[in-house]
Amino acid sequence: SEQTPDRKEREEILSLMEAAAQHFTRTLWTAPGTKAREYLLGRGFKKETLERIRAGAAREAWDDLLLAMKSRFTPQTLLNAGLILERKEKDGHYDRFRGRAVFPILNEAGKGVAFGARALDGSEPKYLNSPETPVYQKSRLLYGLSWAREGIRREGRIVLMEGPLDVARALQHGVPEVVATCGTALTTEHVKLLRRYARKLVLAFDADSAGQNAAARFY
Repeated sequence: SEQTPDRKEREEILSLMEAAAQHFTRTLWTAPGTKAREYLLGRGFKKETLERIRAGAAREAWDDLLLAMKSRFTPQTLLNAGLILERKEKDGHYDRFRGRAVFPILNEAGKGVAFGARALDGSEPKYLNSPETPVYQKSRLLYGLSWAREGIRREGRIVLMEGPLDVARALQHGVPEVVATCGTALTTEHVKLLRRYARKLVLAFDADSAGQNAAARFY
């Protein structure tokens, strides 16, 4: 059967996200990724942990990803995927993620749908996440869930943390049942998703009222 335009667009974005993740990973382990690599290794992350979470690096350049992807994907697809932005003063586009350590956010099926990126030089925001797209709704997705499912089943609980590096730290220390929200408060949709996997939730982040209320709903 012929694909609908929506489905075709989603599949194109998923292909782009995989290609972008591979590009960022290559960058991390080569000369242009030195700053991000030294930052992550300097924080005590092992190479195998960084490889497991598919950590990458975005060059300190305006159009590195755009140039790398343009032979296979249109600027419109890159825009739809939230990977580039339109220049305000003149025609053209520039990369959303620049000079940052980058972490793919995977859906439940293990496919990359977005990125979280950490600043390396103290610039704000410290964490920059992909915007919502046809394949990514942050209120319905938890970072690390595709890796954590087996551990969740085994341990009978989910440990909810704040961000990708918290999850990576837990994985490195042998705690597999960890997930994180993606730059958003815990939502009712998150709670419904969590309840599908376990009845016990351990909150391991700043307990603001939104988080406490969501946790109460979970129980």
